[in-house]
Amino acid sequence: MLVADVTWRQKNGTSYESGLTVWPEGSGSPAFLRMSKGKELEWVFRGPRLCVGSHDNAGRMIRCPEDSVILRSGTRCGPCAAMDIADPCIRCDGRSCRAPEGRRIQCESTDYVVYLVVFNDSTLKVGVSTKKRVLTRWVEQGADFGGVLQDIEGGRKARLAEHRLARRKGIFKQVHSSRKIRSLPLSLELEQAQALADEFLSSLDDPFIGIETELESLGKHYMLPPLERPPSPWKKRSEPVDKRPLTGEVVGMKGPILITSIGSALTATDMKQVVGYSIDRDSDITVITQTGLADFF
Repeated sequence: MLVADVTWRQKNGTSYESGLTVWPEGSGSPAFLRMSKGKELEWVFRGPRLCVGSHDNAGRMIRCPEDSVILRSGTRCGPCAAMDIADPCIRCDGRSCRAPEGRRIQCESTDYVVYLVVFNDSTLKVGVSTKKRVLTRWVEQGADFGGVLQDIEGGRKARLAEHRLARRKGIFKQVHSSRKIRSLPLSLELEQAQALADEFLSSLDDPFIGIETELESLGKHYMLPPLERPPSPWKKRSEPVDKRPLTGEVVGMKGPILITSIGSALTATDMKQVVGYSIDRDSDITVITQTGLADFF
């Protein structure tokens, strides 16, 4: 089965379950591979890296008809990227819109939020999400605290606000997995995170952003026990994924980072690194429920 994405989905509207969205061999329907605590993994990832497909106008996942090999950066072949309704929006910075007219009209009438998240190593990051899935977006990143800075109608306006904030010193628009792994054993109290957010907001001179926001703690969503030390990375950035094994017992997930154990040894894997590769062992999977386009932003 081909790994298409790392997925956090709400269960019963109150809690989350983590795993992978995969394309089972020979199937045109995506499936969800749950990474439940205690699950034993004996996987080997196989290349070459293949296209993960596209999203249609309704947001449904469509498998690449050619299973095209990806020889460059990205996760989609040229034809699938051209057809993907979400692809132009992922790279949007608010200065211009490359989306089809229908998607552009939908974007302009959708409620977005500009948000601030804080990680346990005191890293601050800003981002944009549709209003209805902002909590899921925070959990997907593995943030420890999150708060809404501004409600904005229209994605381009929200992206422009994000772009302005991300230019501030000490604020990130993207947090690399290596930083997330190093912060896993660290701990930050809500009051400390709130003080960091308040200090950042007090330094702003932006008429579109409020002067205060109330953070909420996100730790309860990960079901990850406290770690005494940083896990060892599964691989170095320069090392290939092809033919690389991933074995051990699942300890938990935090954002895209999967923590596994063999005895007392812990390993952290950025599962975004395996998107497009195949897992050569059959596993129990359940069909993922297709959702609307907004759930992919």
